[in-house]
Amino acid sequence: MLQSVSVLDAGPLRAVWAALREQGFDAAQACASALVEDGASPQIHADLCASAGQFERAYHSASDADVDAYPGDRFVRLALLTDVLGDHVAAAAASERAIDTSPPDRSIAWIAWIIEQCGAPAPAIHLLRAYEKRVPDDARAAWWLAQVLAAVPGERAAQERREALLRAYALDPDVHPALALHAALALREKRDWDAVVPVARRALSRNPADAELAWQLSHAQWQLGDARAAEATMRAVDSAVPGNAAVQAAIGMYRLEQARYRDSEAALRASLAVDPTCVEAAVDLAELELRRDDWASAWPRYEARLARTDRDARNIVKVIERHYRRWRGEPLLGKTLVVHSEQGNGDDIQMVRFLPRLAARVRDEGGHVVLACRRPLHPLFARVVDSCIAIEDGLPADAHYALPMMSVPLALGLQPEQVNGAAYLQADSDLTAAWHARVRAAAAASGLAGRRVLHAGLVWSGSPTHRRDAQRSMPLEALLPLRALKNVAFYPLTPGKEVESESLAQLGCNVCSLTAHYSRGFDDVAAHIEALDVLVTIDSAPLHLAGALGKPVLAMLDHVSHWCWGVAETQRWYDSVELFRQPFAAAWAPVVERVAARLAHEVDRSPRGSTETVR
Repeated sequence: MLQSVSVLDAGPLRAVWAALREQGFDAAQACASALVEDGASPQIHADLCASAGQFERAYHSASDADVDAYPGDRFVRLALLTDVLGDHVAAAAASERAIDTSPPDRSIAWIAWIIEQCGAPAPAIHLLRAYEKRVPDDARAAWWLAQVLAAVPGERAAQERREALLRAYALDPDVHPALALHAALALREKRDWDAVVPVARRALSRNPADAELAWQLSHAQWQLGDARAAEATMRAVDSAVPGNAAVQAAIGMYRLEQARYRDSEAALRASLAVDPTCVEAAVDLAELELRRDDWASAWPRYEARLARTDRDARNIVKVIERHYRRWRGEPLLGKTLVVHSEQGNGDDIQMVRFLPRLAARVRDEGGHVVLACRRPLHPLFARVVDSCIAIEDGLPADAHYALPMMSVPLALGLQPEQVNGAAYLQADSDLTAAWHARVRAAAAASGLAGRRVLHAGLVWSGSPTHRRDAQRSMPLEALLPLRALKNVAFYPLTPGKEVESESLAQLGCNVCSLTAHYSRGFDDVAAHIEALDVLVTIDSAPLHLAGALGKPVLAMLDHVSHWCWGVAETQRWYDSVELFRQPFAAAWAPVVERVAARLAHEVDRSPRGSTETVR
């Protein structure tokens, strides 16, 4: 990682530091005494004693030692040793003194030695922070600090690391060959797509065959709404270095995002021809097959998603893998199968309809199925699945196999014609009554008393971490046609969007924000939806929930959307859901205008319609 550097007479320090870290103070003291007897400077013993607060013994040892040629060396030793003893305040103070009393080159040499020879991140971080204050234009320090912080857990360290990377890049983008990629990744973590583009372009201008930086550039272009440019970026790197399965897979994905489904399939199959184990290509191809109802091929291929290697150890799939073997069709006589949450809440809601069918089949074989779902979904699912537990409450110790939720269709051999769009979930009746009263009271308080009002749930954005959130979510301004609907009250269903809800109200919409009353996860959301007349939503978990409840839904879809919505405006999953699809990418205006017209039609219906007078 670092350039070649050397620090004179650092061997004794390394030995004493290692003894202190691995065996404790007494062993380190014995090591220091032995080194002094063999000719090392007594200063090493003095510094060890001083680091432990034994200042009288430190004074006696130091009186026999020669003075350091560089005064800062003593403070480096103190920083390293006090850190091992857990006195981080003293270590930070010693680091400041070390940098203040050493020439910059000497400081850099010591920092490099600590990183390379000791692998001690904390004292290195203290020294690098102090060095950056003294020599703020040295890009090496920011770059090294970023590398050391990579080993430190927690969001605070991650944030400091991102800032260090961007400082290093601003000072000298060529300080290290890997800096451009790390800077691009730091900007990606911040979702600063506009800033990713010039960083990646500069690097690719020097090395057009860099597939990883090409991927970062293309991803930023896609997030900025230009899938065509993203495809062109990956085709350029494919021309420079052909035969890369991951590059072909990316080309296939970006073609899919342009709704060029046949061209996408050709690229994905080319990727798999090069590398049959390419997870991205297999999953995207499976979703293409699901989209066009080729389920006999799609569901088995979709299992490739479980081979992903980038899951965090806390991911539910990884957690389950540590407890149970994955079920692959083994006999279940006398066995318990745990079906578990896997992807998003919307996916769980979509697939839970098949759990009773699977449970009945396993029961006929003499086995038992337990559904392990996320806690916010538990009360809702427990009403339709006999054995249902919340994952957060602990997994059954006596189970034998596990099956991810999105593998249930494969286990059942599911075909398109077997999907029934009828409602299959129920809201809690007491909660629904409470929400009905709350909704009517909110509408009356907002100035709608005396009017016949249509109560409409509203979801315009999802989680920003979702892979396709930039495509599926819409800006508030896109909802402006809804403000003409004076007899429609809109109820946001996404907690944490209070500021945006207020902005929407300021734009002229009748907004009643009640999500602050959510305390029971999706049970509250379900009851809230039941108390409304209709839900207007992007592709989201509330869409699936309302459809599963059988409530009317006007679904606003981006041009490509999730595979389950096909390629047109018909779908089989929910009888109560109407689709309104963008005619082309990012074209929300015609979608919202059609939805507004549909709502206006509902308001204008006869008294026998679903609207009621708010009192």
